[in-house]
Amino acid sequence: MAVTLGASAMLYGAPARAEEPTGTQQHSIALSGSSGLTIGAGGGNSYMTHTPAYVDVAWRTWSWTTPHLVTGFSLRSELDGRASVGIVPRFEFSRTVGRLTLRPGLAAVIYFAPYTFIGTEASMNFFVRVSPMVSVVAAISIDGFFLGSDLPDRSAVVAVNGGLGVAFQL
Repeated sequence: MAVTLGASAMLYGAPARAEEPTGTQQHSIALSGSSGLTIGAGGGNSYMTHTPAYVDVAWRTWSWTTPHLVTGFSLRSELDGRASVGIVPRFEFSRTVGRLTLRPGLAAVIYFAPYTFIGTEASMNFFVRVSPMVSVVAAISIDGFFLGSDLPDRSAVVAVNGGLGVAFQL
């Protein structure tokens, strides 16, 4: 098992504003990057290593009639070590209380080139609005990888990623 800790910077579209008309479909594009530290143990050995840096380009959409239900996907690519490409389809629930928006979510993480690495991701994003156009974002996600050609036999990898960034309403 490995535990990964990292940080990211994000560019997001904020949830719809109250003055927008009923029935309007909202969209956001997010750009994030992460790197961190992997701590692992198994077979009587333990190790600590650099986590491959990755970038995530995410598209999200929600309807003004149901702004609390957010769907979308990310294109994800590891940049150092072996470059890899993956897709992350996601579903999130959004709840705003005053200046704070909480957005817990579930996703599938599927790396498909040059190797396969398949798992799930649970995440929680915290948006704190500092102006009508800008929010501070903190995020945490837990990934569990259980299938793929890049996993050692009879093992699984667990990654815990933390992030801090800024959100801009598009």
